[in-house]
This record gives sequence, C-alpha cells and structure tokens, in this order.
Amino acid sequence: MVAGSPTVDDIDAEVRAVLWHTLPDGHEELFLAQLWRWWAGVALDMLRGRRTAVDAGEARAYISSLRNRFSDDDLPTLVEIGDLDEDSVVAAHESSPFVHQMRWVEYNQVNLRKAIVDYHRAVTQTVKWVAEDLIGLHELQRFEDNLRDEWARVFADMVEDLAEDADEKTKISMGKQLLRQLRESTAVNVRARYNDPFFARGKRQELADRGHVGWHPDFQARLEALLTPA
Repeated sequence: MVAGSPTVDDIDAEVRAVLWHTLPDGHEELFLAQLWRWWAGVALDMLRGRRTAVDAGEARAYISSLRNRFSDDDLPTLVEIGDLDEDSVVAAHESSPFVHQMRWVEYNQVNLRKAIVDYHRAVTQTVKWVAEDLIGLHELQRFEDNLRDEWARVFADMVEDLAEDADEKTKISMGKQLLRQLRESTAVNVRARYNDPFFARGKRQELADRGHVGWHPDFQARLEALLTPA
C-alpha cells in the first residue's frame, strides 16, 4: 500500500465526500449502492480481460445518468435480471392465475417464462420503490388505471372483430395476438422518462393475475371457474 493512500474502510467515505453535491436528498445510500454495483461490474470486466481501464469521463457520465434517474420524471431500476434465479421464479408462479391466462391462448413456453420473470421483477421493484419513498401509491394507481384503459380499448376491438360463432382456435389466435400487441406497447409508462420495458409488461401480468385484464375472449368466465372452489 502506498503511504497515505485510503484504506478500504475509508474509500466509501471519500467517495461520499467527493459526490456530496450529486447525492439525491433522502436517497443517498441507495444512490451509492447503485454506484458501487456499477463499479463492481466494471472491476469484474477488467479482471476477465473484457476491458483494460475505465476513464474519468465514463465514470462522470454514469454518475450523471444515475443522478437523473432520481428525478421527478424518472426512476432507477432496482431489480435486474441477473439478480434472479429464473427457474425458482418460474416454479414459484407456475400455478398463478396470470400464467393460466397465458396458457389459455397457448403462449409459447419461452415467452411465458420471460413474462413470469417480468411479473416478479415488476412486483419486487414496486415494493422497493415504495419502501425507498421513490414513488407514491397514487402514481402507481394512475399507472395501473392507464394500463387497464389501454387494454380495455384493444380488448373491445378484438371482441368486436370476433364472429358470434367463432371457434376456440380463432379465439386462441386472437387472444395471443392481443397479448403480443400489448407486450410490445410502450404507450403507457409509470413516469415520462422511465421506459425500462419489463416494468409495464410485468404490471400487465399483475393486472391479469388479479383478473382486471385478460387475453382470451372468455377469460372472465374461465377465471371464475378457476378460482371457484370445487
């Protein structure tokens, strides 16, 4: 160790002192945790030979971008795909109503698993945002209301286009098309600049789990049968 250089225990305090003007009020610890997470990834890449160095400009750009996520029109993503054990998440939710809803329109297994992960990430992230006081419950309610409104419009169009004597194969096909259409929709965001797509996708599945939205034209009757005790 070079004489006078900071110890491991001193580094966090020195970083905090240097960035004091950047730290978001009330969220200092979360900001620093996100910063250290990024730095750990950089260090790991260097150890693996994927990069040789990191310059000050790159670090400043990341810090600025991270700070912006704590603004009134954005949010930080707190639950990454790499944080999860996909198999465990899928196993925990494989019997949930929203999973049945996807199976009723024969959603392919690859995207069904991804939808379960989106659901889990969205629910977990919502809890973290609320716990960290990053978002209000009224904002989340408005976001869910907007998602339901978006779904209601396209669901009504789908039902209108269905013939009265439509067979099950047709209903499945149109329900799957609806699910795919909304999966790709970016029209509704929880905040103006927060556009990480997993969150809206996961929240739609959460609404499907509650029975507030559905994909199959007859999803309401099917959910009632599913949830009614034998």
